[in-house]
Amino acid sequence: MKRFAACIALMVLMSVAIPPIAMAQNYPTLQYYVTDDAGVLLDYEYYDIETVCSNIYSETGAEMAVLIVNTTLPDGINIFAVKTFEKNGLGQEGEDNGLLLVVSTDEKAWRIDVGYGLTGVLPNSRAGAIGTEILAPALNQSLYYDGIYDTVSAIGQIIIDEYVGAPAKEKSHYPISFIPLTFWELVIVVGIILFLSVVTKGRIILWLPMFLSGGKGGKRWGGGRSGGGGAGGKF
Repeated sequence: MKRFAACIALMVLMSVAIPPIAMAQNYPTLQYYVTDDAGVLLDYEYYDIETVCSNIYSETGAEMAVLIVNTTLPDGINIFAVKTFEKNGLGQEGEDNGLLLVVSTDEKAWRIDVGYGLTGVLPNSRAGAIGTEILAPALNQSLYYDGIYDTVSAIGQIIIDEYVGAPAKEKSHYPISFIPLTFWELVIVVGIILFLSVVTKGRIILWLPMFLSGGKGGKRWGGGRSGGGGAGGKF
């Protein structure tokens, strides 16, 4: 009950204390494990890729994510990938065993960003070879599913065969893993948010995406860091 009251108090405080400008997010909050902002994947394709990433996490603890966007401008795909990786905190904290695959459809560019903990099995040259030989040819024919699925599978098999890291951490049993509330407590919170959206003239709604993403750094992921390396190219 104490955590429930604390959660409500925090939402009320943040709704009046945080100015909208501080809540602006420049980089996407990633879903488990595929985020298709360009709308190029069908539902079954989305879930096929997600299943591969989920299995890799279950077997090795490494967190892989796929992000498809229309553009990464003005940053460009290299900076965009690193910043998105860092914001979401891919990989387990202390292990830095995350990996982010970014595909930009308008720029016809791809990037595989590798966390430091995975560089032993996925150095820049190996990540680049996978991108050049498997991913890029398929993307060049607009076969997004084929290219991404085969790339994630190839990377995943390397991680399963060669990476030795921390075991996967069990996901929370709560409806939203980083919010320690039961279903009915969550229903009440949603009702309060709707009420506060009227009282604060929408300010709480501007803050809500950051709250649901686990706050700065994407805490619903493991909290790992980038900086390991990777590779990118055109298609």
